[in-house]
Amino acid sequence: MIVRWLSIALLALVAAAQAAEPPAPTRLAPVDEAARDQSFIQFRNELKAVVARKDAAKLFPYLASDIHLSFGGDYGGPAFHKMWKPFDKDTKVWKALALVIDNGGKSPAPGAFVAPYVYATFPEEVDAFTHVVVTNKQAVVRDQPNANARILRKLDHDILTALSVADHDLVLGWSGLFQHEANPNRWVLTKDSAGRMGWVLAGDLRSPVDYRAIFEQRKGKWVIQTFLAGD
Repeated sequence: MIVRWLSIALLALVAAAQAAEPPAPTRLAPVDEAARDQSFIQFRNELKAVVARKDAAKLFPYLASDIHLSFGGDYGGPAFHKMWKPFDKDTKVWKALALVIDNGGKSPAPGAFVAPYVYATFPEEVDAFTHVVVTNKQAVVRDQPNANARILRKLDHDILTALSVADHDLVLGWSGLFQHEANPNRWVLTKDSAGRMGWVLAGDLRSPVDYRAIFEQRKGKWVIQTFLAGD
């Protein structure tokens, strides 16, 4: 009888502890703390202009000499040149950079800034490899992977579970999706916190482990210290 009572009491304590835990966030509103440092605002505006012009020659002074580019040991300007080929007309570096610097971020400490906000503010208790964030305030969920399908509901910066991807009439398993490489007509099968499923345009979503940048102020000058994806 005592053992049974202890088991019931233990289950009650576990249930109470679980009930006390706050639910995981279901939305991630945009955040931009750049205004905390006017020198960073100026730097970012200049960098945006370089990216808009696709000016490869002017880009390199904005990169740290030891810029971190991957988890495989790629560092520095020559590695950046080899990886991204910024002088090539078909390089994807401009879109990747624009999607980072145009989408807010957070200043974790003076002289530092992390972008975009989807990475910088993503909740730690949510699996970053299986979830995506809705970044288009006009995004909707449809019942089929095409633009003429019935709209199930509107979205509001929701955090969604990504299940699979539809591409050219094929449905593929979800393995992450870098937005700068996404086909604008590609669809992602998603599930919200209530378990409701539906299709969302890939361009309306961003993975928190997509490309991000860490900016650092060194001797009064801002540079991109890290530009990578994954974990």
